[in-house]
Amino acid sequence: MSSVEYHYPVIGRKGTGGVFDRLPIQTLGKDQPYQFALFILAFSAIQQRSDAPHIEPAATFMEIASIHGKPYVEWAGDRNKDTSADYSPTDKKDTNPVPSRFGGYCNHGAVVFPTWHRPYVMLIEQSIGNIAEQLAHDIETNNPGENGVWIKAAKELRFPYWDWADKDVPENGLPPVLYEDKIEIMAAGGKKRIVNNPLLIFLVCRWNSIRLYRRDGRLGQVAYFSKWQRTYRHADSTPNPEGSHIDSLQTAFKAGAKDLRRRVAQLFTFNDDQNSAITHVLVSARIIYREMDFVNSGSLEGVHDTVHILLGGNGQMSYPDYAGFDPIFFLHHSNVDRLCMYISFKGVVLLLNPPSGSVGVVLHTEYWMGSGYEHDNEQYPWTQARGTYAQVYNEQLLPDGPLQPFRTEQGDYWTSTQARFLDEQGYPKYYSFPEFEGIKVDKAATSSQERAAARKRVQAYYDFDPQTKAKQVASHAWKHLPVPNKEDPAVPSDHTVIPNYRTFVVHVKLVEHAYNRSYSFQLHHKGNVHSSPQLVGTITVFARPDNSPCKACAMRREAGSVVRGMIPIPPELIDSIIKSNGGAESGVSFNQTLAHIKGEFVGKLVDATGSQLAGAEGGVETTQVPQHRATSRRVTPVEISLVSAAVAEHVEDKARPVHLCDWQLHDGIFNGGWLATHKDSE
Repeated sequence: MSSVEYHYPVIGRKGTGGVFDRLPIQTLGKDQPYQFALFILAFSAIQQRSDAPHIEPAATFMEIASIHGKPYVEWAGDRNKDTSADYSPTDKKDTNPVPSRFGGYCNHGAVVFPTWHRPYVMLIEQSIGNIAEQLAHDIETNNPGENGVWIKAAKELRFPYWDWADKDVPENGLPPVLYEDKIEIMAAGGKKRIVNNPLLIFLVCRWNSIRLYRRDGRLGQVAYFSKWQRTYRHADSTPNPEGSHIDSLQTAFKAGAKDLRRRVAQLFTFNDDQNSAITHVLVSARIIYREMDFVNSGSLEGVHDTVHILLGGNGQMSYPDYAGFDPIFFLHHSNVDRLCMYISFKGVVLLLNPPSGSVGVVLHTEYWMGSGYEHDNEQYPWTQARGTYAQVYNEQLLPDGPLQPFRTEQGDYWTSTQARFLDEQGYPKYYSFPEFEGIKVDKAATSSQERAAARKRVQAYYDFDPQTKAKQVASHAWKHLPVPNKEDPAVPSDHTVIPNYRTFVVHVKLVEHAYNRSYSFQLHHKGNVHSSPQLVGTITVFARPDNSPCKACAMRREAGSVVRGMIPIPPELIDSIIKSNGGAESGVSFNQTLAHIKGEFVGKLVDATGSQLAGAEGGVETTQVPQHRATSRRVTPVEISLVSAAVAEHVEDKARPVHLCDWQLHDGIFNGGWLATHKDSE
């Protein structure tokens, strides 16, 4: 007898006549007025649905959003009869205590982060699409002259995305459709109408009866979730904010946008000559435990975390338990899904790597998740500290393991293998993305050369182009920067090293649960008399507090998990620092230049509002922070270090991506220690 009482299958936009692209939200509004109107109306409709009276209770916005965290009850679309965990939805010992018996569906810092979130976005795409078709049918019934217009638009509608790392974001920030109270949409008869914007807020007042929100008074700033009747972004710490501070949101996002672009570009910088086993894992963890797993391409999940905090401030997006209730969450994750597919283009597969969850890219299609990887003749399985009612702790994760709570039409759970690709041989998903820099993600690979050329174009689009940058900044001042010679085994035989040039990054390792909430490390350049201080980059810890019912987070907390990220340093900034200290022409050594670079940096630990929790001065000879004023060990960053690499380009084919080699660790930046500037850091 099946243990499934009821399930709502996640089938996406099946039955709509084909595979259609998810479009940028700006493009949807500008070029597809009928699709956009239906999208807005349908999004409003699922937000206003209550649970019981409808055919699709599992497809209300409340139900979909709550999968990500609060209120920690099983999703209505996957009701089970399995009582092996002694869970009862009517027993207060399971539903009211913190933590509750049900451990949630958390798949962060885990091998299935990208694959789990894929059917999640498909679920809201399906819900909105179904309503859009109903609306389109009603419009055409009442307006026969528009037959074939609205229904066609509804069938082609797919959930849009917002590329928060696009070229225009550093100047313009969020597009107006994501923050305006009212928006104009197409109406029947070619007319226009003004409606409330469902992409801005979700009115949660009608759901307070299920105790969704609780005030956490231990925070330095308070998000009054028990009082707020709507979602906010960058809100005042008061029970009754006037609204979201869009100006603060825009300022924060514009300041961080260039860093987001550089970090996305770095995801595509893995080399082509990697060996088997662990060296196939090229893009490393946001949470990782073993030094041998560290590499230098960054983490898609880590970039995703930073976007959450930039958007949220003291609002729902900064709190994993509440983030799903802000409508922008799903446009954000649609873009994460898009970037995942471009990284996996033509057989380069994005996945997360153990032992307890980290991000990686695997180069060969035949090396998928498998059962793990081998290193020094020892097998390491993919595992995750799971916490739902049906899963055990430290469960091994396999490609065909369940992605709960999302079930297929056949009643089985989705698997990572099914979620993997968008090509026509993959499990049906009925959506794709527009061609980007020569990449069409629903087409099969034709050659490794094509993969490589496309990857370089994406790197350049997101502003990683060391061949051009070297010509712009490298000069006599850079001559003392060492690079390997062509006989060095680190340099491929068909490559040549760009002379007098290195690319610099800062490695960051932070204690995940240091502050019992989300927080960030910010790297700032001090500036000088001719320039003001500037934000260089941010690494974010997107974490739940210890009173969250999330079992997976509790297990990571007990294990002392560490979040790891990478901040690329703009070559223009390196050039400015080198020249301001005389460079090679003044006789400085490479070590002296490294000391100068470190001395130009300031580090800050900040909360979700940007309020400083701790600070540090960079440099080799920085004055030591007095012990009585230093941060406690539980919050002090594990490591903030400077790293650099030489750059080699293909001798004959300059269209191939560069090869980063001769990686060198230049030790810590903040040797004077961290000054506690907030009581939570003491």
